[in-house]
Amino acid sequence: MDTIPLCHDSQLILVNADALPLALREPRRFAGALAPDGETCRAWAQKFDSLPVGLALDCPAVPEDEEPRPHTLRYIERCKAVFRDRLHDDAAFYYVRGASGFPALRAAVLALTDLSGRTVIAELPVEDDEGHMPDGTETRAAIGVLQRIGVSTVILAAHTPEALTETLEEVAPYARLSVGVSIHSAWLRAGTPLYNTELFLPVEHDGEARLLEALEAHGELRTVPRDHDDFILAPDGNHAHFIDPTIDISDEIEVGHRLEEALVDFEDESGALKLVLETEDDVIALEEQRHMISRPVCLCAESAELLEQGLRVYPGLALYDGTWEQPEEVLHYLEQKYGLIRL
Repeated sequence: MDTIPLCHDSQLILVNADALPLALREPRRFAGALAPDGETCRAWAQKFDSLPVGLALDCPAVPEDEEPRPHTLRYIERCKAVFRDRLHDDAAFYYVRGASGFPALRAAVLALTDLSGRTVIAELPVEDDEGHMPDGTETRAAIGVLQRIGVSTVILAAHTPEALTETLEEVAPYARLSVGVSIHSAWLRAGTPLYNTELFLPVEHDGEARLLEALEAHGELRTVPRDHDDFILAPDGNHAHFIDPTIDISDEIEVGHRLEEALVDFEDESGALKLVLETEDDVIALEEQRHMISRPVCLCAESAELLEQGLRVYPGLALYDGTWEQPEEVLHYLEQKYGLIRL
């Protein structure tokens, strides 16, 4: 899967048609253009020689009480049905936005990578100064997952400049992908501190020219070293966990109708939870009880197909310790597709 390399200079992503002359005149200041639909994508792609033109994909609503279960698998298929008709040959990348929460965003990304090998950019809404998404997911945890499942760039969108600054400072040391912001030019003119920010999108009712002027007046952006390579970032889907490759793993926990009780029994222990999938009903139980999981998970199944189903519904990054050894080509695929972490 192609990726967008990290930028050496701060660049804009064009979103407004009236900024086309500016992008044509100063192409070095732009990393790409984001078109709202296929017709516009084709028209813009014909105007630029080397500037990549992408297409925005809005996530569909998550149906309530959807059957049959698991709901995540149904939602992935729903996203594929919606996205399939919007894919376009001229799109160099896809910009996924509008998800109701992190599990939905992750499912939308999986759906898109099922359909296309093009570069994926994901928009992450920030709700508060602590760096949480609206559903309570830590932005740091969300980035930890997305950067291992095919997303090359995340764009943070916040309601306040303080929330944007705090979130950027929080995620900067752990991001191994490009980080950008959707930002109002007034925030830049006010000197809002930004960390490791490479891409800039104008917000609605603002413009690329004003954003570019404000960016030039803002001065040098702040940088935070990308460190912590001695530890593994293994989010549970809601919270970030930094683990050592020698992490203790619990005894096997059967994922069934008594999973909730088993999780309570292991609540006071440390290390990772080893969850065993034996049937498709276990996949449903994993999805229904995932909100109770607040530790890294080691997921295992004798069947590669069942293991993949579990990885599709588990919103975090699962560990693999070699239980029921899978073929090398299967493990490589699961690493690339779902971010499976081999210990």
